[in-house]
Amino acid sequence: MRHHLSFFTALLLVGCAVQSQPQGGPRDETPPTIVAKSPAMGTLNWSGNSAEVTFDEYIQAKNLRTALTTTPALEGIEAEIKGKRLLIEWEQQELLPNTTYRISLGDAVGDLNENNAYPNLEFVWSTGPYIDSLRLHGTIVPSKTTPFDKLNIWLIPAGTDTASNAVFSSTPDKDGNFSFAYMPAQTFDILAFEDVNFNGAWDWETEPFGMSKNHATGMDSSLIAVPYFNTMFETPEGPKEGLMDSIAAVLDTAKAENLGHLVLVVPGVDTATYGWLLHESGYQASFEFRPVPQWDTTYIDLGNLLPGKYTFKGFVDENLDSNWTPASWFNNLPGEFILPEQTFELKANWDLEQPLNFK
Repeated sequence: MRHHLSFFTALLLVGCAVQSQPQGGPRDETPPTIVAKSPAMGTLNWSGNSAEVTFDEYIQAKNLRTALTTTPALEGIEAEIKGKRLLIEWEQQELLPNTTYRISLGDAVGDLNENNAYPNLEFVWSTGPYIDSLRLHGTIVPSKTTPFDKLNIWLIPAGTDTASNAVFSSTPDKDGNFSFAYMPAQTFDILAFEDVNFNGAWDWETEPFGMSKNHATGMDSSLIAVPYFNTMFETPEGPKEGLMDSIAAVLDTAKAENLGHLVLVVPGVDTATYGWLLHESGYQASFEFRPVPQWDTTYIDLGNLLPGKYTFKGFVDENLDSNWTPASWFNNLPGEFILPEQTFELKANWDLEQPLNFK
């Protein structure tokens, strides 16, 4: 009996040891492949009102509506996905003669299972006998961290007084870079802005923007740096008189070991610069730095101050009006440079020489 039980147990163990083929396999990391496209890339003398691309597998799209851009603009454009096909249609209209058109979808379209993106999907055709071949590339340089995917890039004919419509438009990638290809020989002003109210236009009084003007299209691929003015400078309001009086009383009566000794180390400036030192308690001191040689460092001894967190902020007064002046598209003026905000801590019974960064 014991012998038969052992044999039966052995059979069970052998059965348990049999391994089956693992389910699934390596993750699919290959984007879909185009098997048909209309109009074909570079089609000439074409003036239809629809475009279509078919892939070798089922597809999906993220943010299809916002990713789709056309240059020049096509009225009433709509896009939808049907299985393996992407269909794009626009209103029947008279297209510009002898003009290269482009529909760009960036990396919005990917396969259905893993959403592996098809890179830089676009349609390019001409209503005339040739395709424009020039380019213009740029990169957004923000004054503070910004989500680039929320920005619009407009190209406007150089010297245009208003910025109400774009001749060409695009969106930057996740690193702030943008590119226009198949461009005519022309000179443009570049406008970057966030369409905060989603009305398809730039509201210059309320929406942050950046600009760089007078750039010609060409064959090279050098990047144009476009400053983006997404920082506004607000002059700190002085604390109420009663608060300053109480802080002054504390500084006068507190023992030195309960305070910190602060010296600001200021680099030379070539333009008048204004700054404010703010303490979390409400203490505030303002400064006006006059031009001195860059190598001439100034030491400002502020004596004993309250320990804790301090913030220094300011701006360069380039037009010498004693106020911060914002950027202006219409006057072709960049905003006056805002000093990088600096925060540091002063500890009780410490001597601190705090260098200020004006770049």
